[in-house]
Amino acid sequence: MMSEGRTKTKHNFTSYIQQVNDDKFLTEDYKPKLLSGEIEAARANHVCMYTASFVKDGKVLSERKGILMITNFRLSFVFVDIADDQASYCCIVVLVLFECNLVLFQHPFQSNRFLGSSDVSLSNIDRIYQVVDKKKKLICPQVKNSNKIDKIRIICKNFKTFTFGFQLSDVGKGKYIADALVKFAYPARHNLLFLYQFKDNSCNGTTSNATKMFRKKSDWLQELERCNATAGWRVYSKDCRISDSSLPMHFVVPKHLSDMDYNNISKSFRNDRSAIWVWGYHDAALVRLAELNPDITNTTVENILLEHVRRCDPQKRQPRLLELYKILPSIQDVNLSYIKLRDLCTPDNDQQFMAQDGRFYSMVEKSYWLFYVSLCLKHSDLAAKMLLDGQTVVLQEINGRDMCGVISSLVQLLLDKSYRTLQGFQNLIQKEWITLGHPFSDRIGHVATVKSTERSPIFLLFLDCVWQLLQQFPKAFEFSETFLTTLWDSLFLPIFDTFQFNSETERYNAVHADHIILRPVWDWAKQFEGKDLALFTNPLYHPETLVNNIDKEHLQPRYFLRDIELWQQCYFRWMPHVEIQYGGIAQSQLLNHILLNNIRKLRRTLGNHEPYETGDERMDALEQILSSMVVQTRDPDAATEATLSVSSFFPFTSITPSTEIVCSELLIANNGINFSHDSMYETSSLND
Repeated sequence: MMSEGRTKTKHNFTSYIQQVNDDKFLTEDYKPKLLSGEIEAARANHVCMYTASFVKDGKVLSERKGILMITNFRLSFVFVDIADDQASYCCIVVLVLFECNLVLFQHPFQSNRFLGSSDVSLSNIDRIYQVVDKKKKLICPQVKNSNKIDKIRIICKNFKTFTFGFQLSDVGKGKYIADALVKFAYPARHNLLFLYQFKDNSCNGTTSNATKMFRKKSDWLQELERCNATAGWRVYSKDCRISDSSLPMHFVVPKHLSDMDYNNISKSFRNDRSAIWVWGYHDAALVRLAELNPDITNTTVENILLEHVRRCDPQKRQPRLLELYKILPSIQDVNLSYIKLRDLCTPDNDQQFMAQDGRFYSMVEKSYWLFYVSLCLKHSDLAAKMLLDGQTVVLQEINGRDMCGVISSLVQLLLDKSYRTLQGFQNLIQKEWITLGHPFSDRIGHVATVKSTERSPIFLLFLDCVWQLLQQFPKAFEFSETFLTTLWDSLFLPIFDTFQFNSETERYNAVHADHIILRPVWDWAKQFEGKDLALFTNPLYHPETLVNNIDKEHLQPRYFLRDIELWQQCYFRWMPHVEIQYGGIAQSQLLNHILLNNIRKLRRTLGNHEPYETGDERMDALEQILSSMVVQTRDPDAATEATLSVSSFFPFTSITPSTEIVCSELLIANNGINFSHDSMYETSSLND
C-alpha cells in the first residue's frame, strides 16, 4: 500500500513511484495519454463518481462508473459508460448536415488542452475528506487514513467538487487513492510541483505574445514616458540579484535619490520595499510602500521618505498616505471570508443545499466577502479622485505586496483606458502582481508546508472587484467575465509559471537551478481552441479614442453594499441546483457575439473594408459549433421557440443535445443562426 512508504525519505516523484510494488500498481486495461514528464501513480477501477443530475434512459441517476487515476499532475476520472450516455462530459463528436456537407462539431464546453472536464490539477485540490461508515473526516498528511474508506470527497480551490465511492472497487482501494492524494496534492516543497517535471518545449514562452513582462528596464521606461513621469522618477536597476529579495531587477524610484541613498532608506522598511512608483496621472504619482521594520519605533525615516516623494512632484505638493492595513481587511480576514464562501458554495448533498437555501444570502452576508469587495472599490475610488485632484497617493501596508496590488490595480483600471483592454489588463497584472512580487505560491497554497496564516486568495478578491466594474460599466472593458473566471482557474495549472512563484527571484532561481521552462499563461492559445478564446472578449465593448493612452473621464464605481453582486459564474458554476437550463445571461452574451460577428461580415460584403482579425476567425469557429446546439424547444413537451442548448454557466457547464435533436431541429441560415423571436432575451437584454 502507498501509505507504507510514508516514513521513508523521498527526494522526488520518481523515487516514490519506484517503491510501489508492481502487483499493487496499474492494470493494462486503459492507457491514458500523459503529458511530458507526467507519471501515473495510482489507479482504481470500478469507482463511482457521484453527480447531482445525470440523466440516462429517462431516469435521473446520481452516480457514474469509471476509472480513477492519480498522476503527478492531476486527478482524472474516465467514464466507462460513454456509449450509453448522450450527456457525457467526455469529448463527444457529433456529425450534422451543414449545407449539404458533413461538418464535425466538437463538444461545446470550454476545453483545456491539458485537463479534461472530469480532471483537476493537484494544485487545485484544497480539502480532501474520507467517509467511513457515513462519518466524514478531513484527510491530511499528519493523520493516517482509514483502511475502510467508503467515499472520498474533494473540495477544490475554485469551488469545484468531486465525490468518489469505492464500494465496487477492490478492498483497500479507497485508502490507496487517499494515500496517493495526500502525497501528491500536498507537496512539501515547491520543486515537487509538476512545473518542474513538464519539459515540453512546444509550450515554451518564446511566442509572439505582446504582453509586457516588466522584467526589462525598457518596459518601465516606456511606462514612465507614457505617464509623463520622467521629470521626478527614474528606473532603478540592481547591480546583482539578491537571493531572498521579493523585488524585481528593475523598478521605479525617486529620481533625485542615488542608488546608495535609496538602498539605505529601504533597509528600514519590510522586505526593503520603500517608495516604488507604479503609475502616474499628470504630475501626480501612484506609489506603493511597505511598513517600517518592527524594530523601528521612530517614524522619522518614514517621514523623510515621504518628503522625498513630495520632491518628485513638480508642484511640490504633499502626498496623501493611505494606510491600507487600517482601512482594509488583513490577509487572514480575507482567507476566513473565502473559506466561509467556499463552504457555502460546495454543499455535500441535496439535503445540505436545501437546508441553507432559505438563508443563503444572510450566510453570504455573514461571510463578509461582499463587504470586503465594497471596501476595496470604495478606497480605490477615493484614491483615484485624489490623483485626479493632482495629489500623489502613497499606498502603504505591512509588506506592500497584497492589498497594495489590489488598490493600485483598481485605481489604474478606473483612470486608464489602456488597462481595460484584454492586452492592457494582462500588462497590468504582470506589472502589479507578478513583477512586483505578490506571493502567489504562499497565498494560493501551492506548497502544503507554508503556514496557514500565509494563505489568502487576495487575487480572487481583486478579480471579483474587476467583475463588479464589468457589471457596472459593460461597454468599458474589452475582456469578458469568462476571461476573468478562466484567469482564476489558471492559478492552479502548474504548467505555466506566471502564478506559481512568490517573486521574480524565485522564478529566476528555478530557471537556473532546476532548469524549468518559462511558459507565460498569457499565451492562451496554448491552452484553448479558437472557440474558447472567442468568449474572452466582451461583445459590448466600444473603444473610444484615447488621449495619450490616459482616460480623462474616469470610471466612478458604485461601492455601497447594496450595489455589490455575487459573481455567480465563478462561484456557482459547479452547483447544478442553481443552474438555469436553456437560459441565463450566457444566452444573451452568445447572441451578442453572433450579432456582432454577422455585422462585421455584412460590412465586408458591402465593401466597407472591415478588417478581418483573429477574433473574427475565432468567432466563426464558435458560431459554427453553436449551430449544432440550436434546438426548437426550451421545454420539449410545451414550448415551440428556438434557443441554444446552453446553460446559465456556459462555457463551464452546458447541455449537450442528443444527436436526434441536433439533426432534426437544427436551424441554419447562410452560415449563421436565425432565431424566430427574442426568446433569448427573457433573462437579460442588450440594454441592461
